[in-house]
Amino acid sequence: MPVSSKAASSKAVSNKAESPKDGPKDAPPLAEELIRGEVTLGQFLGLSNDRLYKYAATGHQMLQAGRTKVALQIFEGLVAASPHDTVFRAQLGAAYMTVDRVDDAFEAYDQALRFNSSNVDALVGRGEILLRRGKVPEGLKDLGKAIEYDPALRRKSTQRARGTLLALKKQAEQAKAKPAAKK
Repeated sequence: MPVSSKAASSKAVSNKAESPKDGPKDAPPLAEELIRGEVTLGQFLGLSNDRLYKYAATGHQMLQAGRTKVALQIFEGLVAASPHDTVFRAQLGAAYMTVDRVDDAFEAYDQALRFNSSNVDALVGRGEILLRRGKVPEGLKDLGKAIEYDPALRRKSTQRARGTLLALKKQAEQAKAKPAAKK
């Protein structure tokens, strides 16, 4: 017996109300986990952390060689594949800075710090942008935190942060000395 259009319509509506776990029965379990946000794209694709970090090393080499467009593509892909990895987000921020996409860089650094508040590369990158924007106390705080996390200055970013802080301190001292010299 044919199904009335009203019955067919109500069946279609009831199917739309299915929860993600009640999705298509022929979908592979890992695909369903990806759709529900339980696995990352990288996990879905079977990419190991070692493999992702090899891509990151290539992206870093491209950035150092001035091949910024390629580096941006790599880091954008890595962030899509592993969205919680703060190293990839911080490197994406650095790549954005090289093409003067400051707002995008700030967002990448800020997101990295939401996942790991002690990522020194992200702290330095965000701190430098805050200084550029005239938000000196916030910028100094980020740079100071980065040095607290890497007091031996093992990373280039914390070496840069220390140099910036020393230069700002010298400028402040010179500004204080000028009024005294005029008296």
